[in-house]
This record gives sequence, C-alpha cells and structure tokens, in this order.
Amino acid sequence: MKNEHTESCEINQLLAYEQPTAYIVANNEYSADTTLTPVLTANKGFVLGYTDEDSGIYQKGECIIFDDFTMDAKYVSFPFKVKSSAIKILTAKQNVNLRFMFEYLSHLGLKSEEHKRHYISEIVSLVIELPSKEKQNRIANLMTSLDNKLALEEKAKARYEDKKRYLLSQMFI
Repeated sequence: MKNEHTESCEINQLLAYEQPTAYIVANNEYSADTTLTPVLTANKGFVLGYTDEDSGIYQKGECIIFDDFTMDAKYVSFPFKVKSSAIKILTAKQNVNLRFMFEYLSHLGLKSEEHKRHYISEIVSLVIELPSKEKQNRIANLMTSLDNKLALEEKAKARYEDKKRYLLSQMFI
C-alpha cells in the first residue's frame, strides 16, 4: 500500500476550523433528558448532559471536536452545543474524508500536559501523507465497521457480566 500515491499536506490544508463561540451553552446546569440537545466537551467526559436551549445549536453535519488544551478529539455526527471555547470544530475541506482525518489524528496520539491552545500553534502545521480520496474512503469505512463491531461486542460483554452477576446472586441466596 505504500506504493499508492500520497500527497504531503499540512493539516490546515485538509481541515477547516471554526471557533465554537456561537454554540456555547448559556446555562451550565444540565439535564439527563436524552431527548434534549447534548452539551459536549472534547475531554474524557464528552457528553456533559443535555440542554433545552433551542438557539445556537451546531447543525452543520459531521465534524470533529478538538479540545485545544488536552488535544482530545471526538467524531460527531449529531446536533450539539458545547461547554467551552477551548473546543475547535473541525470540518473536512474538498477531497478529504473527515472520518479518515479523525482516525489519523487519533492515531497520532496527541497529548499535552501544558495548558495552552495547541491547534493553531502546533497542529495545523503538522504534515501528513494524504492518500487518494478513494483510499481515504476505504480506510474510513473499515474503521467505522470496526467501531460498530466493537460497540456490539461491548454490549455482549455487558450482557454476559449481568448474567454472571445474576447467576452468582442466585447461587448464594
């Protein structure tokens, strides 16, 4: 596969970014009602809760939310609001598969202990090897399939753990 044509590109040639100012939630008391709009953060928590605010919702389609301080990234395909301005909203430029770019960023294992804004100062100028759009699509589809399979396996594991707990509780009554 190394023989296929790739092009060296800086991340800023591949991804557009938007400051999330227009999508920041006004009220930071969140609901547990999943029928409302999720409030996101890019760190480990991801969905902080839900809000009934009906304005300033990001509804432009798929994007990557990138936490500028932790360099954590999440692939998002649903409408949302955000908690803070430390998040960058990344979208794909022409001839770039967004899911491929998400997987590439994830593969880089970006991490930082410094509390500073990394995207503009460091990430946009990273040079990566971009394969053809067809190969990007194949890779993105494969990664999506694997993620779907992992999610199914996690659910199966949880069911087996529940069954084990139930059986143990019945054995020792």
